Amino acid sequence: MKKKIFFNKPFINKAARHNILKVIKNMNFTDGIFQKKCENYIKKRIKSSSVKLTNSCTSALEIAMILINLKKGDEVIIPSYTFTSTANCIIMRGAKPVFVDINSHDLNMSAGEIEKNITKKTKAIILVHYAGVSCDLEKIIKIKNKYNLFLIEDAAHAFMGKYKNQFLGTIGDLGAFSFHETKNIVAGQGGALSINNKKFEKRAKIILDKGTDKSISYNKKKYYSWKGMGSEYRAPELTAAFLYSQLTSSNKIQKERKKIFDYYYEKLKKIDSNKFYTLKKNIKNKKSAYHIFPVVFQNLKIRKNFTNYMKKNNVECYFHYYPLHLSSFGKKISNLKLKVTEMVYDGLVRLPLYPELNKKEQDIIIKLFKNFIN
Repeated sequence: MKKKIFFNKPFINKAARHNILKVIKNMNFTDGIFQKKCENYIKKRIKSSSVKLTNSCTSALEIAMILINLKKGDEVIIPSYTFTSTANCIIMRGAKPVFVDINSHDLNMSAGEIEKNITKKTKAIILVHYAGVSCDLEKIIKIKNKYNLFLIEDAAHAFMGKYKNQFLGTIGDLGAFSFHETKNIVAGQGGALSINNKKFEKRAKIILDKGTDKSISYNKKKYYSWKGMGSEYRAPELTAAFLYSQLTSSNKIQKERKKIFDYYYEKLKKIDSNKFYTLKKNIKNKKSAYHIFPVVFQNLKIRKNFTNYMKKNNVECYFHYYPLHLSSFGKKISNLKLKVTEMVYDGLVRLPLYPELNKKEQDIIIKLFKNFIN
């Protein structure tokens, strides 16, 4: 039996064990040295005004909605082709997500579709930089400014991706990152909030301190007190210790992911077929985070046949999001037809992409792909 090629394997180095044992030895499991190390590292690396480590990207998005005072009756524009967290953070505040279509060439929200869906109730836009490739930020920022909206970047896929000379997640008012085990940089389960609008910094501390002024006033007086809304959003110290070992290896991780991405791209672009397309590799002003290598097949039947064929040959390949507007819960919010989103859902497959995917395994994947197409 052929050796199985997994869809994803988190990169783990020797520092991970060392850091975790250090936390156990120190007996400090919350708000410790590794939390501060991670926040400082990320802040400097992506040139953010302020970074707060969270227990997930989901939590970072929920904090963002609290910070912009999202409330019942408000609307937030999001892509339908995204994970549920992008919508749930809106629903949890009593507001309404407005689903819009994506571009076929980069699978990101279309700036034109965003503007078409703005109403008097629109309070914010949540962008999703799909696969780690930037949305068209220049056009979207003009829309944000024109209608005086908040801009939040769901950069779950996009840590270390760039638009022009700025890192993704640092361009909107707020940015949310994921360090889930399926992402490029792994905490097991973790995230971060980049606060790019300084007016939010003080309130963010209160929210992260479960509604208290603990980190603001603890050194000035002998007690801290309840100041407003908050919850347990911070990442625990064991998570931070593991994440820090990843962050210090991030250059190596990204270099390997780029190498694999480039190899797939160069091999697949030589296949002359109308059965599939890949996303453009070099897009002006956009530097990818190389999170996903997506292939979009012509239709659902071909996509299913391909994933079954790869599975039979011991290679894990998966489709991606079920569009939110087509889900049973999404249909309670709105009744829409989003042409590109539905076409992409039907056809999209993600190929294995992780640092330990060796050259032999990459060659097997490409060979199987060619055999299937031919």
